[in-house]
Formats: sequence, C-alpha cells, structure tokens
Amino acid sequence: MPKPDRDHAPAGKANPRPWKRLRRAIIAHARIEYARFAVGAAFSHLTAAVLHRFPLRTGRLDPSVLHVTTYADNARRRRKGLQVHPMPRDERRVKVKGMMATHPVDTWCALSAILSIDELIVIGDHLVRRQHPDATMDDLRRAVARYAGRHGAKKLRLALELVRPRTDSPKETELRLTLVRGGLPEPAVNVPVRDGAGRHIKLGDLVYEDERVLVEYDGEQHRTDPAQYAKDARDLERAQAAGWRTIRIRRDDRVPAAIVARVRAALSAASA
Repeated sequence: MPKPDRDHAPAGKANPRPWKRLRRAIIAHARIEYARFAVGAAFSHLTAAVLHRFPLRTGRLDPSVLHVTTYADNARRRRKGLQVHPMPRDERRVKVKGMMATHPVDTWCALSAILSIDELIVIGDHLVRRQHPDATMDDLRRAVARYAGRHGAKKLRLALELVRPRTDSPKETELRLTLVRGGLPEPAVNVPVRDGAGRHIKLGDLVYEDERVLVEYDGEQHRTDPAQYAKDARDLERAQAAGWRTIRIRRDDRVPAAIVARVRAALSAASA
C-alpha cells in the first residue's frame, strides 16, 4: 500500500526535509572521501543512489557509511565508514556533482543485493519515468541480462517484470502494486483521459480506459500548491461530467484492502 510521503524522496513533492538533510550529509561525507579515492574507484550502491536522487526510504540513508566500488585490490581494505565492493568489468561510471559514481542503471542492478523487490520496482519505475527518464525498458532488460548469476539477480528479474514506464512518483507505483496484488486488472499509467468527443481532459495517474475508471493519488502538491490543486479539481470535475468514475487516494488511505474495495466497486459499477 502507499506509505506516508516522508518515506520517499520525491522530486520536489512530499515533505522533503528529512531526506534532504540526510542527502546533504551523505554528499558532504562523499566529497571528503572522494579526495582520497584510488584511481578507477567510484561511489556505488546506496551512495550512488543518493547522488542520482533515487527515491529511497529515509531509513536507507546513513551518512556515516559510504559505498565504493573499485577495480584495485589494494583499495579494498576495510576502513571505518566505507563499504568497498569489487567493480564488475562491465560496470559503467558517470560523473555526478563532480564525483564518479556507477551508472544509474548499474546502480539499480547492484542495489538488488540490498533492497527489497518493491523498492527495486519503485526505483525501476523512476528510471523509466515519464519526464526526463534515465533509461528505457530495453536498457533495463539488457542490464538485468548482464547481471545474471550475481547476488540479487533473482530479485532484479522479479522486479523488472513489474516495472512500468511513464510514472510520475513512487506513490503511483505503490498504488499500482496495491491494486494488482489485490486481484484487480492492471491499470494504464499516465495516459490521457478524454471526454466523449475525444477531447483531452488530463493525464490520469492510473486509468482503466474501457471501464472509464480513474484512480488518482492526491500528492503533497495538493496542500502546497493551491493553483495546482484547483486545476486538478476542475479537471476531475470535467472527467466526472464526461462519465468517468474517479477514485481519489489520499495520504491517510493506508489500508490496502479498503483501497482495492473502492476501486473494485467502481469497476463493477462500470460493468453493470
């Protein structure tokens, strides 16, 4: 089910303060350590995920520990505050904030040794998100194939099966998983909602097009951006006037069975 907004680091939406504070501390620690890096080393795993702004739960963020990957055997000695990993020969590196880190897709693959399947799905959706994606589904498929046989590879394959492009937030991903695991058909993600004449009304978060059922997650912007809230409310009114049944899921809707029951009732009514 959708978790409270504070659990994730959404891009400028939910309450970002704890996550931003932890991220700044990790980056500050990383800059100090980067000055001592061995040639060919790069930040990896959770540290690279922070640099790439992956939607991690705040509980995953620990400023006292950095993850580093390197080819050099003599650079793998244990040191307080560092977890050093061997760098696979096919792992790519990019520069982020002036520091070398593993490529976003390779970082996602490496995180399969640490994160749960659901966390990997959320990050996978983030990589192929609707706006400014870091990767395509083909990029993810090729990376998962390369990662075969490594620690976490099975979780990664299972996560890939449930990654969907065009998402806008971790909450959309979690809500979609709630509906599917509750036995409902899988909704389309961020597709146009149109009126009877085919005129565009809005992009729907999760859409059952045939049944004309729209499931929307009310995010943080609905409390912090009055103009956006007003526009969304008008768009939903237009959708309802055009015959769409709309289900709005809010932060305090935390019982998966209740969420599924509401959407199932709307789908049943649409089919009656």
